[in-house]
Amino acid sequence: MSPPGWETLEGLPIGAYRIRVREEGSAGTAGQRYLAVYLEREGILSERPILRGLYAEPRPRPIPGWLDGFFRTPIPFQGKPVELDEPELREFFRAIGALIPPGGWLALAYETFGEPLAIHQETEQALRLGVPPILTPLGMCLFHARCAFPIRDWSIAEGWREGPRKLQGFKPREETHYRRRAEELWEEIHAFLRRTQGATRLEFLRARQRAEQLLAMWPSLENR
Repeated sequence: MSPPGWETLEGLPIGAYRIRVREEGSAGTAGQRYLAVYLEREGILSERPILRGLYAEPRPRPIPGWLDGFFRTPIPFQGKPVELDEPELREFFRAIGALIPPGGWLALAYETFGEPLAIHQETEQALRLGVPPILTPLGMCLFHARCAFPIRDWSIAEGWREGPRKLQGFKPREETHYRRRAEELWEEIHAFLRRTQGATRLEFLRARQRAEQLLAMWPSLENR
């Protein structure tokens, strides 16, 4: 069964907001289009999209659906910066991830080309220090979208078409694949915790907090 289309996101409540999707044109390739996702409150749209990217609709195997995007937080809303709280962030990315079929992927850029935002800067700094991608701010977004099995760091693009540096998270095609990747992730997280025990650097402390959050959720992952 195909995943729901982007039209199912239109008007979806996220905390005090609703999602509004705007198509920004075709990419010139069949099934690919540029989309922008805004937040709305009391009939007023956010001044900039919270997520913008190129979306490819799922097609018969072996071509999965995918979204190559740029997530922005905070966003300007009526002249003030607005940031989703943690439950809203999880809810937002669960909704986005529902559009990615098994075998598909979601990518979030951390290179901003002159528009520095904390979520991107912290992700890049953590990756430079060897923090596992899933324990970065954008990596957790991919996890909430269930597109983290595994996550690939495109720190060096293979060609000009690849765009900015990004994290690319995959949604497992089969349950056995998911189980294997989950076990690998468990080992990676515990290895990081052992390696950074006693660390005082802020990037490590924040990554350790995310690791504890993930481990606390592990029973629900195993019994999903």
